[in-house]
Order: sequence, then structure tokens, then C-alpha cells
Amino acid sequence: MSPSRLSKLCLTMTLAALLQACAGGTATPRFNYDFGALPPAGNQTSLKLAISLADVSAPATLDSTAMLYRLQYDNSQLVRPYAQHRWSMPPPQLLTQRLKARMAAADMTVVSVADGAADLPILKIDLDEFSHIFTSASQSHAQISLRASLMKRNKLIAQRYFTLASKADSADAPGGAKAMQIASDATISEIMQWLQTATVN
Repeated sequence: MSPSRLSKLCLTMTLAALLQACAGGTATPRFNYDFGALPPAGNQTSLKLAISLADVSAPATLDSTAMLYRLQYDNSQLVRPYAQHRWSMPPPQLLTQRLKARMAAADMTVVSVADGAADLPILKIDLDEFSHIFTSASQSHAQISLRASLMKRNKLIAQRYFTLASKADSADAPGGAKAMQIASDATISEIMQWLQTATVN
């Protein structure tokens, strides 16, 4: 190999190494959140209900792993995604998974609608809001809003709208993620209490 070609090769390898080092040094870390492990059952009431659970549905805005927030003090109609913070799966899937786990922990029999258990009442949930809302630059809360419908043999048995908020300990993505987990678990608890009193024919 000629000296000039060797020199060009060395220069190319050096530039490649520098670019790789720069890319590695400036790579922004990404953080994925879920709802964490279920809390200990404690003295949780055994419900002894049997439910066919449909997957939680949501508009396209919420059907992604983006962690959304709103600046209520600026423009509450604008939803924005955090750049480096995301959910481990779309919120409808997170809620479906959490519902199944919480219901099973309460001794409920839970089957998927896809299993075709025709004699069981079907619980359908439509998610409307699942975001971290800033009321000021330093104050925020997580908010979840959804509609729960109980069906049997294509007949509506009961329906209720749930909306809960949980104050965030910090005005940032980690604080919002924790508050959203608390709000989601509180919503699920209310849904389970509602199911216990709903009339199933």
C-alpha cells in the first residue's frame, strides 16, 4: 500500500472513531415506565365475580407509548410528548394488564372477550384522558378519565364515567409517571367497587 493511501486510510479510521465517540458521548438516555409491581393485597375484599374483560380502547393520541403532558396555564388543548420519557407500552395496554392483575388478586374470575365466554358480563372501557397536567410551572397532577360499560348479551347493564387526579410530587416526567400509576390504581379500585354493586342480569 502506498504511503498516501495508508495516510488516507488512517485519517478515515480516525474520523470514524471520533464520530462514534461523539455519538456515544451525546446519546440521550431514554426512560421507560410502567405501573410497577402490584402492592401487597393486605385486607383486600374478595369479590368472587366473573367478568369477561375487553381490551381497553382509546383514541389514536393515547394509543402509543408517548408520555403526554399539557400546560394548562399556557394552552390546555395542546398535548405534548416528553422527549426522553415513554411508557413501556401504550396506556390502554397498561390499564388492561393492570385491571387483569388487580381483579385476579381480588379473587375475581377474569377472561378475555376473545375467549368467547358468552354467559359472562363484558366490561368495556373507553379511555379519554391519560396525561400529566401542569397548572403552573411548579404544580402538576396526573389525570385519567374513562367510561366503563357493563354489557351482557348485547344489552347495556350499567355504565359510569370515572375521572380521577393525583398530585405529582415533582413537576417532571418521573413525578408524572408516579402520579399516573396512583391515579390508575385508584380508578381501578373504584371500577371494582362499582362492579360489585352493578346489577348483572
